[in-house]
Amino acid sequence: MSVFSYEALDGRGRRQKGEVEAESERGARQKLKSRQLVVRKLTAIEKQHQGKGGVSQTRLNASETVLFLQQLSTLTEAGMPLIDALGSIADGMSKQASRRAVFTIRKKVLEGGSLAEALRTQHFDEVICNMIAAGEETGQLEAVASRLAQLLEHRQKLNQDLLSATLYPAIILAFGMLVMLFLMTVVVPKMVAVFERAGGDLPALTKVVITLSDFLREHGGWLVVLVAGLLLAYKLLMRNESVHQRRDVFLLRLPGISTLLVTIETARFSRTLGMLLAGGVPALAAMLIANQSWSLLPLKAIGEQARESLREGESLATALKSGGYIPSMAIQLLAVGEQSGQLDAMLLRIADHYEKEVSRNLGRMLTIAEPLLVMFMAVGVGALAMAILLPIAEMNQLVK
Repeated sequence: MSVFSYEALDGRGRRQKGEVEAESERGARQKLKSRQLVVRKLTAIEKQHQGKGGVSQTRLNASETVLFLQQLSTLTEAGMPLIDALGSIADGMSKQASRRAVFTIRKKVLEGGSLAEALRTQHFDEVICNMIAAGEETGQLEAVASRLAQLLEHRQKLNQDLLSATLYPAIILAFGMLVMLFLMTVVVPKMVAVFERAGGDLPALTKVVITLSDFLREHGGWLVVLVAGLLLAYKLLMRNESVHQRRDVFLLRLPGISTLLVTIETARFSRTLGMLLAGGVPALAAMLIANQSWSLLPLKAIGEQARESLREGESLATALKSGGYIPSMAIQLLAVGEQSGQLDAMLLRIADHYEKEVSRNLGRMLTIAEPLLVMFMAVGVGALAMAILLPIAEMNQLVK
């Protein structure tokens, strides 16, 4: 079936827009006619939204992907055929773009392709595509979809914890900087005019604040351009692998920060690899996919070396230990999992442990950051207030 976008008029002459699924354009017109709609425009969505490669460019976001996998697991487990399940999921999507993406997946499956191939054309994550392929081969599609939904939920939770730990301090810092900029560029210049008319010598703190205020008012625009240029230059430099490598090595040498980063990376890698192995993906293929979850290049290199060592018959625990970054407890648990033949379950246990540790560490960092930021704001605003009040106090003394 195909999906058509339409514009039509109802019985009262009001314009209606929407989408309809049908075998052909003629079938779509008949469906709309049965709804007592007069078609003015009818366009196949595949023609309207195809990119250069002839594939629809719409895709699902992270939350919609989790919902898609959860519904796919529930409907297929209840015995609904895959085609009907995909159609039901598409009908339940609230956004038109998401509905188009699922309809495109359904069409690919109807044409004889596998679900994994259809998901790959919609730019789904390689982890999802490979696990779905393994589920189709083993006949456990519903179980694999359920595991994938859990994997993505854990990823989202970890990302939300990281966002919460950085967003709140960033908002406080930005607000404090805006307050100080307002005082420096609006309040201080007005006070300077009063001081100049009164005459007298200004305190050193007030002179410093006035100098900074003049600099910001004269060169503030150039400072904004400079900051934007530095951010753009940083983004471009990160495309260079050698520069990116040096940046990551530097981060892994920072006390405190390095431990947190390695813990996050270990949790993400362990959960991805554990889910892949539990879903029936072969070990070497699972390692190839799981290595894509590393965001720090030195750790990714360790993962790639571990995969080569695994190919040669070496244990995963020994291969990862040689890099020197992976926590020793994770290495020990991996060794136990390999010896007991329950590596997938042990990897998921490692991921659970380190995700909880990440949450605890982020909570501690946030607890420490809050009072420090409040102190920073208090010192900055207090210094500006003193710079304004000191000359006023001196003027009162002169009047007396």
